[in-house]
Amino acid sequence: MTDDLTLSFTRHIKASPANVWRCWTEPDLLKQWFAPAPVITTEAEIDARPGGGFRTVMEVPEHGTMAGDPGCVLLADPAARLVWTNALGPEFRPNAMGDGPMDFAFTADIRITPAEGGCTYDVTVLHATDAARAVHESMGFFDGWGSAADQMAALAAGL
Repeated sequence: MTDDLTLSFTRHIKASPANVWRCWTEPDLLKQWFAPAPVITTEAEIDARPGGGFRTVMEVPEHGTMAGDPGCVLLADPAARLVWTNALGPEFRPNAMGDGPMDFAFTADIRITPAEGGCTYDVTVLHATDAARAVHESMGFFDGWGSAADQMAALAAGL
């Protein structure tokens, strides 16, 4: 799915859907791949159930700590689909978004489908406005989320 408000990509991963799910839902595994190197994810919290929290803290070289309010898991279908948003916090409480150029709401839809030799990994990120999508893309969405997906694939294949 692609439109003016959506960023997406697909990868074939040589790992089981269950291992990819583990990489997304086990904090110790999430910290190992979630940010593209050399960025380091120092904290990760995820409660993989509708209304559960999703939070990461990253250390970005030459920029410092990147942390925001916890997001909210909207849908959790084990080993198949995880949908979360930063627009809401745990238990579906609205988050107050900042007014900076990189303070924008989005919803991430992660789909994991069994495929020969592993699984198909689809990432779709929805934005409220074209401006938010453009900022997210200019921040390096494809390189950043893509590099992180490659790191996750390597980790999942070794579990």
